[in-house]
Amino acid sequence: MRKRNEDFTLKELIGIFIPKLWIIAIVSIIFGAVMASYSLFIKEDTYTSTTRIHVIKATSLDFAVSDVEFASSYLETYVEVLTIPDFITEVLEVFKENHASYEKNEGDYERNGWDKLLANQVRGYISSSTKQDILSISVTTDDPNLSCGIADSIATVFAKGDFLAYEKEVVKVKTLQQPYPQGPNSRRTMLNTVIGVAVGAVLSMIAIFVINMFDVVIHDKKKIVDNFDIPILGVIPRFIADEGRIKK
Repeated sequence: MRKRNEDFTLKELIGIFIPKLWIIAIVSIIFGAVMASYSLFIKEDTYTSTTRIHVIKATSLDFAVSDVEFASSYLETYVEVLTIPDFITEVLEVFKENHASYEKNEGDYERNGWDKLLANQVRGYISSSTKQDILSISVTTDDPNLSCGIADSIATVFAKGDFLAYEKEVVKVKTLQQPYPQGPNSRRTMLNTVIGVAVGAVLSMIAIFVINMFDVVIHDKKKIVDNFDIPILGVIPRFIADEGRIKK
């Protein structure tokens, strides 16, 4: 119990949590174990393939900006294009035409379910970043050959220069890094475990604090003095009838 509008002091907060450290520790361990188990046994492997393209100004154009400044501004358009369903659809068409070269085991395009890929679904696989006149495009899926194939198809569509109006007359695109299938990404087991422990500790502390705030039971005489400002004349001991003894 506390007086209204009375703030907690640091000492009081420590006094709330110290006796409950065992609860905080148990909850933290449970959350950490759950996150570790998820990373190790439930989370599926993902694979990322990256392609980098170099964008330069067409030599026939004479703008009052440097090649790097022009390319940097134009790359913003390319980043936006990566989110357009029509562009992704064209990428999937290119991928479909060349899918055999991405399947080392000569798997079937339909058997892998790649014929059912949707533009909105593929858009979620793609991430990008720019630096000066270079655009890096990464594709992350649950199949290394699919990631590589989509990334390579994106670079191919950009290099063709047919998607944007007057694209060929404005810029030239060169692929600096060809994508290739890579091993699985890290599952970040340690990081996820640490996050789980931290989340468990925070949630348990919040729960302990809330329970303490709504606790209206007077557990000791100090709470009477602190909350009611009245003197204590005596303390009646607790009598446990079934054991026939008095407990203070």
